[in-house]
Amino acid sequence: MRRWVTLLAVVLAGSVLPMSAAEAAGTAGAGVAGVAPPPSPVTRLRQQFGEHTGLRISDVGRVYRGGKAVVTIWRKGRVEFDEAGVYGTDTVGRTELGRGVVKELERQFGQRLGSTRVICFPNEAYLSGPGYETWLPEGKTWLGLIGPANIKQTAALPQIVNVFEPATLGTLLSHTAVRKKLRSGTFLQGAVTLRTLYKASPSLRDRLAGPPKGRSARIPVGFRLWLDRSNLVRRLSTTWRQPLSGSPGKYTTTVVDTRYTGWGSSVTLVPPPPEDTADAGRVGADFPEPTVLPIG
Repeated sequence: MRRWVTLLAVVLAGSVLPMSAAEAAGTAGAGVAGVAPPPSPVTRLRQQFGEHTGLRISDVGRVYRGGKAVVTIWRKGRVEFDEAGVYGTDTVGRTELGRGVVKELERQFGQRLGSTRVICFPNEAYLSGPGYETWLPEGKTWLGLIGPANIKQTAALPQIVNVFEPATLGTLLSHTAVRKKLRSGTFLQGAVTLRTLYKASPSLRDRLAGPPKGRSARIPVGFRLWLDRSNLVRRLSTTWRQPLSGSPGKYTTTVVDTRYTGWGSSVTLVPPPPEDTADAGRVGADFPEPTVLPIG
């Protein structure tokens, strides 16, 4: 899997009432007199873990350079849990490099380029869509990657902060700088250094070539987090800023917005039929993996 090592930086905008880290960790606040507050967000997350349960997600990630979006990734799909956390993901995504580039290519080819679908389990992943047909034998529509060195369940998602990991969610709560009660729940905002996020998040460690070092380790990733009234995550927006390679003094800013809906719904993901799948190991080609946003 392609891995990226870059410096991150972020500038947080907006202001709401400040809060301490201890208050952020509680998030539920004091309930109405005589009414018990809901469990903490980490507890609520753990309560969702169980076989064949899950939720729906939708991601939009954009890389900006000079105020213009130069890369946009859309991805949506379903997440299935087991007793330990994320068991599998089934997502459909589309990438555009620069405004209108994909549409222009579609016009030239006279057909829609379509979307890429990725199904991931702990030790297997399956890819289908534009960019893979070249390596597929006739009659096959899926490329299968079998074994531990495949695409991890959440690695194909634009969002780099994995709130399905209790330790990662807890890290966000403990690094919250501002908090605001809403009619729909709670809004939290803060920043966490890449070093701290790396230590807390197994999925981020999978994405990076190694632990962040030096100045990059101390630079924060900004976050805005929305919880519903029961303290389940319903939206997360993250921002990071990094130097533009080969252009001193210039930067790109990446913003990813993720929505989480249908918590507790029944989800049972299955791999594609074997007769439609080609083993990537036997294909033996240097095929492209799903596009991901560059991170530190």
